[in-house]
Amino acid sequence: MAVRGKNLHLEHLEDEIINLGSEGGKQAIKILREMGKFLSGTGGNVKVTTKWDGAPAIVCGTDPTDGNFFVGTKSVFAKSEPKICKSEADVQRLYDGVLAKKLSESLKLLKDCNIKGVLQGDLMFTDDKKLETIDGDRLISFRPNTITYAVDPNSDLGKKIDKAQLGIVFHTKYTGDTLPEMTSSFDVKDNDYNSNNNVWIEKAEFKDIGGVASMTMSEKNTYDSAVNKAEGSLKQASRVLDMIQTGKKNLQIDTEFKKFFNKYVKSGNNIPSVDRAYDDFIEHLTGEFQKAMDKVKTDAAKTKKAVDLMEKLDKMEKNKQGFKMVIASYMNLQVAKNILVGKMKRVQSLRLFVDMGNGDYKVTSPEGFVGISGKSAVKFIDRLEFARLNFTVPKSW
Repeated sequence: MAVRGKNLHLEHLEDEIINLGSEGGKQAIKILREMGKFLSGTGGNVKVTTKWDGAPAIVCGTDPTDGNFFVGTKSVFAKSEPKICKSEADVQRLYDGVLAKKLSESLKLLKDCNIKGVLQGDLMFTDDKKLETIDGDRLISFRPNTITYAVDPNSDLGKKIDKAQLGIVFHTKYTGDTLPEMTSSFDVKDNDYNSNNNVWIEKAEFKDIGGVASMTMSEKNTYDSAVNKAEGSLKQASRVLDMIQTGKKNLQIDTEFKKFFNKYVKSGNNIPSVDRAYDDFIEHLTGEFQKAMDKVKTDAAKTKKAVDLMEKLDKMEKNKQGFKMVIASYMNLQVAKNILVGKMKRVQSLRLFVDMGNGDYKVTSPEGFVGISGKSAVKFIDRLEFARLNFTVPKSW
């Protein structure tokens, strides 16, 4: 399944209605329905991967122009001055600090993994594993980013991780005649690489181990009702969604909607209600314009921004019900998405924690999941769980 361009950024499911208007809404409903079929065992034209909270992103494989093995970050795809490391000298010339050390280890160890083509993955550990007591158990742990991953050292998986000098999870494959022209897919296969004692490799493909994520008939009915509700509100919001499309220019309604919704995530709160959110958004939009007016010097520039704000507020008032349906659609998509995430996050091969500081660990869930259907790929993340942690957990590593 090829997706849009390089796998550089994925959007949240609900944000696609702001990004793409009514077409984004149609794509969101389609992928939700396919995901429902997938988890209920009735088919589903969808591929699902688990998002691992690794860092940095590593791109590696064979450069098609000269046949040499390389490693790098996503900057290997740059059309001008790509940072491609084919030797230790390249690593030291192009990078420094911890990143250089990580790439040096990746170059040395991944070279022996018989990687076919070009793959991208999340680096999970190099020499930063440790044995510590978490939640009352002695575990091997590693924390590449926000989440701490842990495993019983006496389990089969724990023994593999203990021996390995590097761990990586591959999620994307690239094909093409040159690196800048490559296209991406999430179709990483088992024969695209070889693990060995020095390197622990996982595929990001979601596997419902033991069927714990499967929906019962009752759960599927509840889920279908949530999707139907989202579809109904989107039909009422479609005209306004298309009307506010601007290409993400500053101080535009669509851009400000995304910033506004993200404020709820940062505060750790759900959107309270459609009516309250509508009023709060007007306050947010007015506040952003006031900041912009305070930055300009001339009266003419201030007046221009004030007129722009008045025009936008007038547009919202004339289309008040449609704007409220945009908010309702956003909320309804989140409800349906969170049903899926609630089921899928029960599947874990490793124990997951967040370090709240001073050795205080809190049990958590996978970062999230990616659903791919046709040319659409979106993130399924419980934003009040993981995204909020990403904003608030101390970055002490």
